[in-house]
Amino acid sequence: MTPSPSGDPIANAPAAPLLEVRGLAKSYPGVKALDQVDLQVRAGEIHALCGENGAGKSTLIKILGGVIPSGSYQGSFFLEGRECRFRGPRESLAGGVNIIFQELALAPDLSVAENVFLGREHAKGGWLDAHRMEAEAARQLAVLGMKDVAPTVPVRELSVGLRQMVEIARALASPARRILILDEPTSALSLKESQALLDVIVGLKSRGLGILYISHKLEEVFAVADRITVLRNGRSIETLDRRDAGKAKVISLMVGRKLEEVFPPRSPRPTLPASAYAPNSAGMSDAPLLRVRDWTVPSPVNPQVDILSGISFDLAAGEILGLAGLMGAGRTELVESLFGLGPRAVKGTIEITGRPYHPGGSGGPARAIARGIAMVPEDRRRHGLFLEKSIRENLTGACLERFSRLGQFIDADAEADTAARSLSEAGVKAPDAEFTAGFLSGGNQQKVVLAKWLLTKPRILFLDDPTRGVDVGAKADIYLLIQRLAAEGIGILLISSETEEVMHLSHRILVLRQGRLAGEFAGGAADPETILALSAGGATA
Repeated sequence: MTPSPSGDPIANAPAAPLLEVRGLAKSYPGVKALDQVDLQVRAGEIHALCGENGAGKSTLIKILGGVIPSGSYQGSFFLEGRECRFRGPRESLAGGVNIIFQELALAPDLSVAENVFLGREHAKGGWLDAHRMEAEAARQLAVLGMKDVAPTVPVRELSVGLRQMVEIARALASPARRILILDEPTSALSLKESQALLDVIVGLKSRGLGILYISHKLEEVFAVADRITVLRNGRSIETLDRRDAGKAKVISLMVGRKLEEVFPPRSPRPTLPASAYAPNSAGMSDAPLLRVRDWTVPSPVNPQVDILSGISFDLAAGEILGLAGLMGAGRTELVESLFGLGPRAVKGTIEITGRPYHPGGSGGPARAIARGIAMVPEDRRRHGLFLEKSIRENLTGACLERFSRLGQFIDADAEADTAARSLSEAGVKAPDAEFTAGFLSGGNQQKVVLAKWLLTKPRILFLDDPTRGVDVGAKADIYLLIQRLAAEGIGILLISSETEEVMHLSHRILVLRQGRLAGEFAGGAADPETILALSAGGATA
């Protein structure tokens, strides 16, 4: 505490900043990523950084972490009053800045202990001192409540949640630990794993660390943060004490406009002409677009075990069918197998527009696309985009035959016109369609993935966690797009790890538990607690 003029400490006086950012600015060709950003983080504080994708959060932490070196940006930042001019990540780490990026930087084939001390291994007599590293790693794991995790186990055998803990253990084992930056740390975690991680983060405050916490999940921000700084269009808009801020105010500052509701009102099932519905074998006009019966999928690791068993459901034209369930319940495996990405030895039957459909075997995804199915994958960076390619190349990659002449040559003008139009319609923030996809923010990357699959003109659309790692403003855009596509007659199977997302958007909700259908609800007929309890096996429907 700071002493008063009389010598008595002043209660609740703000501590001097551990980290201070002054007027940081960074530009790329055609894009101003940061524009005069100011920020202070105190020791023993969790300081949340909120903003839409593209607001400048990633650029800021790359500067702090030395990924963007000194001399390539304007402004300055200070650690404990000393100006930092990091020329690379190694200097940043030595200076006390530890960053855990959204994409974990672990060596999966090395042990937990080897990852904790990667790059600063202990040696004895010219050999690695494995015993010392394992003992010290075990101590750090115990601090994080991970006494049951052996420091000798390979990281690839750990869940995503435990891998996050290994990253934190590595930061705590650093001798120069002062600032810990967490970038979307719970984006791939289950509810239980997320809560465990948040408990650990709150506990780290008492060790005097300054924690910069970046998350699109505002409920987490308000659960752990002491203060909140909002970025918008590369500028620091305002810093708020959590006790003085509400979710509505933070959202308003993030998007620059009032946002009364995060979710749009649930759209009714559209009334479509008979031509919009799929004719079944009897010539009826109300048959579902997609009919799945007794769908069973064996494990790719152990064919004697089924990861999906006896799944049956219908998907109608214009319907948003939500699929809820915990991680590992089989949600992703279901849509991947229906899209032709799963094992060949599947059982069960599928009909599309009343005609049999067999997704397995070679060319499965191509067959699915030909039958009018598109799928937005869970991991856009690994499975949805060619990061080193241009936006144009990504947008047209799934339907290049539309632009081919004589089956050999690409009509470059037609492709460019289509890409530019699709870029505009999707609301992607980029200089042009030749901009490299890997340089886009997460929200804009997701919009490119959605636009790519919409160019295939699907009648059935599988969306696997379409707003994962996406900010509030981009989420609102995606929600409205989903509703518009349903109103146009597309049948949508929606997977989301956010129960409220499934509830607010879906006309019906299916709940998966351990590879089986555990129940079904009409949209709006269940609360999050009921759905979560059913997902975990604590209730029936």
